[in-house]
Amino acid sequence: MINKLGWIKKQFIEHNSDELKEGYVFTVDGELLEYNSFQPLGWYDVEIDSLLRESSEDVDNCPPIACCTCGCIECDSIRTFIEFKDHFVVWTIFEVNICGDKESVMKSNMGKYSFEKEQYFQVINSLKEIIEKDELEWKSKCYSKK
Repeated sequence: MINKLGWIKKQFIEHNSDELKEGYVFTVDGELLEYNSFQPLGWYDVEIDSLLRESSEDVDNCPPIACCTCGCIECDSIRTFIEFKDHFVVWTIFEVNICGDKESVMKSNMGKYSFEKEQYFQVINSLKEIIEKDELEWKSKCYSKK
């Protein structure tokens, strides 16, 4: 089955504060890829370049698609292993648990999706444009406060 990738911007309240934030959530076939106790990625968390290349076996090379409610990618995260096959891009989604000093990777295939390569790159590039715009807006707000 061929899936259709997308993304939306979504507002959420950060776990440890009452601050309203905005993040990006991927969609597959129109359904949000949301996971219990994980929050959307902010523009500073999205690893666009790693979404555009095949993943190595190293877990840290697999891009996050959601992060722990503390907002830290280095803590628990939902990641995707990316493979390029002919005209398709395949995502295998898994959870990374880091608890204290020990790390365990739970490859409990939370989902496996195949996207047409052309559609995939269009979606990722549209997200890249929005991230760049959001980063510029954030920087201009910070500099205007000085």
